[in-house]
Amino acid sequence: MMKLGKISPLAFSRMKQRGISIDTLNHLLTHGQIERQLDGAQVVYLDNPTPGPSWAGRPQPRLYAVVDAAGDVLTVEKRVRLRS
Repeated sequence: MMKLGKISPLAFSRMKQRGISIDTLNHLLTHGQIERQLDGAQVVYLDNPTPGPSWAGRPQPRLYAVVDAAGDVLTVEKRVRLRS
């Protein structure tokens, strides 16, 4: 479980562009899976656990954030992962 630190201007801009709220970012940091990088940074990701019926046969969204060693959010992305 991570706590929200500072949000970089790039991350804040990306959040606005992608419609990602602060509450969503907090949820990601609290419940997401963490991959630690060699430089101390962390990638926190969260696969969409409950795709609604409208997602049948469509790619699943994946939300992730890159957090530096000090705990500051560097960027936030919403990617679509294709399932084969």
